[in-house]
Amino acid sequence: MKKILFGVLLFLTLAANAAEVVFEGFPVKKIETNENSSNTSLLTTEQASEYKVTIIQDGENYYWATRGNLQVIPMQSGSYVTFLASNGAGYVRTLIPEARNMFEKMSPEEQANQYLYFEHIVHQMGSITYYGR
Repeated sequence: MKKILFGVLLFLTLAANAAEVVFEGFPVKKIETNENSSNTSLLTTEQASEYKVTIIQDGENYYWATRGNLQVIPMQSGSYVTFLASNGAGYVRTLIPEARNMFEKMSPEEQANQYLYFEHIVHQMGSITYYGR
């Protein structure tokens, strides 16, 4: 009986502390830049899944789950929220939930001409930026 009670309490504790996905996006464009060149490429569906971005919230803290659970700091300005990496390695900028809802109500043609987010990563002496929906 004690084992069952312990198991139930452990499950409830873990469930109460479960992280929540606050943003997930799939890139369609990748831009790589360094001191000598810049390259833009459109991504396949397989590549989009590989390079997806996920931001989670665990309690009061936010993490860039797809970048090693790096802690990020959310900063809202107007219709945008920027999740800034605590170590300066990059950021993710997306629309606030209300604006995302408006984006999702647009026709596919209108959505195709816009991006829902971009993810910017500092890489050595260059950067990688993904644009996606």
